[in-house]
Amino acid sequence: MTANLGSQGAAASAAPDGKAPDVTAPGGKAHGVAAPGGTPGPCAGRAILGGSFNPPHVGHLRLAIEAAEALAPLVSGVDLVPCAVPPHKTMTGMLPFDLRARMVEASIVDLPFLRCNRLEGQRQGPSYTWDTLLAYREAEPQTELYFILGSPDFALLPTWHRGLELPGLCHFVVVPRDGQTAQDVIATAQRLWPEARERDPLVGGGPCMALPGGGLAHFLPLPWLDVSASRLRSLWLAGRRVDFLLPRAAFEILKQSEKTVQAHWRQTEPTC
Repeated sequence: MTANLGSQGAAASAAPDGKAPDVTAPGGKAHGVAAPGGTPGPCAGRAILGGSFNPPHVGHLRLAIEAAEALAPLVSGVDLVPCAVPPHKTMTGMLPFDLRARMVEASIVDLPFLRCNRLEGQRQGPSYTWDTLLAYREAEPQTELYFILGSPDFALLPTWHRGLELPGLCHFVVVPRDGQTAQDVIATAQRLWPEARERDPLVGGGPCMALPGGGLAHFLPLPWLDVSASRLRSLWLAGRRVDFLLPRAAFEILKQSEKTVQAHWRQTEPTC
């Protein structure tokens, strides 16, 4: 899964190391974790932020924190889901899945309302959002899922595997980028799903669209730190400082794995 905001979650108690439980485990029923200001409960929703996390940077983490706070009436926290095999990207320059997941886990260890879920690393083939959300739904059918993505990716859903069917599995949380407005998102929703209708918002002051399949599209203008993972990689390879762009815990893992990082990042780099 890649919902690139710079490209998926049963609500369960976060482990001390920031790992989410395996949502595909048999009988994996789970319980809520309170986000800031949130109330835990067995049917609490869960927000999902997918990405390559190559590497995870402060833009990813601030977005996850902002989303957890803004969606607190609806969700118990946010799952960060590293993509194993991005469907729309080359694997050239991509760090190994385990290394990327470890950096995410280390970066959120002190934030119990954020979790890392490794389920995409357990599957073969492309990491389709549809398959990931379906695994979440099968493991915890009573949990409402809120999939976070940028407005450009929202418009590209027809190019995703079963992208226009996703409202049958989740709600969308659409974060504006590239100067796009609430009206742009409304127009996109109506273009993709002619039956889409505006309804009263559940969170924030932005519009909310009811989509066929039962899902909603929430327009949520969250603050966005425009941090580029590709620039961060370039700085690292040039031996320059990446302070305040990269969580310190992720930086330490990169240093410990420097030979592996150099070998991968010196290949032709992915664009994000």
